[in-house]
Amino acid sequence: MLAKTLGWFHIDWGMTLRFWPFLLILAGVSLLLRQSWSGVLTAILIAIAIPSAIINGANKKIGHWKDRGIEFNIDDFDNDDNDNDNNNDDDDDSSQADERKSESTTEGGKTHFSEPLTDALTEATLNFGAGAGEFKISGTTTQLVEADAETKFGNYVMTAKRNETTKTSTIDFGMESKDKSDRKRIRIRDFDNMENRVEMRLSDKPVWSFDFGLGAGSGNFDLSAYKVKKVKIGAGAAEIKLKIGETVENDADIHIEAGVASIEVRIPESVGCEFSIEGALNSKDLDNFKKINDGLYRTNNYDTAKKKMRISYEGGLSSLEIRRY
Repeated sequence: MLAKTLGWFHIDWGMTLRFWPFLLILAGVSLLLRQSWSGVLTAILIAIAIPSAIINGANKKIGHWKDRGIEFNIDDFDNDDNDNDNNNDDDDDSSQADERKSESTTEGGKTHFSEPLTDALTEATLNFGAGAGEFKISGTTTQLVEADAETKFGNYVMTAKRNETTKTSTIDFGMESKDKSDRKRIRIRDFDNMENRVEMRLSDKPVWSFDFGLGAGSGNFDLSAYKVKKVKIGAGAAEIKLKIGETVENDADIHIEAGVASIEVRIPESVGCEFSIEGALNSKDLDNFKKINDGLYRTNNYDTAKKKMRISYEGGLSSLEIRRY
């Protein structure tokens, strides 16, 4: 220890880890010598060699991950039965649906997605799924959907399913690809620069339903320009900002499920709102709501407002703020 402190010699542990097989050979030779110190030396060499083998193998794997990325199947973690089809219709019109990938172009590490708007379309559903990153929805477009994505995690895919009979469209946007067995996959390619950003714009023509699934990061969803019928948000460790405008549909429904998250919802003063909450460890800040009973609150204008909406909230250890503007 003194010699090392004085700089007389230096042990390169990175180099030592590579020679763990040689340490095992030395341990065997030491044992064959049958000297008084052989047992102690053999034990020391084995004690160094075995952890070195484990660490060396781990280092190689990490190096491989840095070069090629980590790739895994989303389906391995998905216990859902895919019941959430969001067809906006109880009839079985799947045979009339036309599903395809939306147009996309990539330049400079950014991918632009677009899905055209048809005049006959009356309702649309957006299923938005992402892991950790920064996600924003704001503004309008002449297309049905436009999105710009920049990520080091893998490849985003946007698909559209149109039903001419019901005049509806379902947009699926997610960070996934599929392997030969048609299983969903994600690859994390750059550990030093794990950017994951998405900005999206939507048409204000159809009536919209939304299903957001976020693992971590931040989501800024300004839906004030759209005709909102339904919003569902599932968030893990995320910061979510949601804004609803006066164009909201009457009896609109917003359901939020959060783990360790911070949620801020902004709604118009002209819209009457009923709010229900489940979870004892949640912090809430409600603007001009009156308590009806345990877990149920309403705005003062709920009975007289021309438009009404409902917000239901289930949280673990999270904070919720509802502001009226």
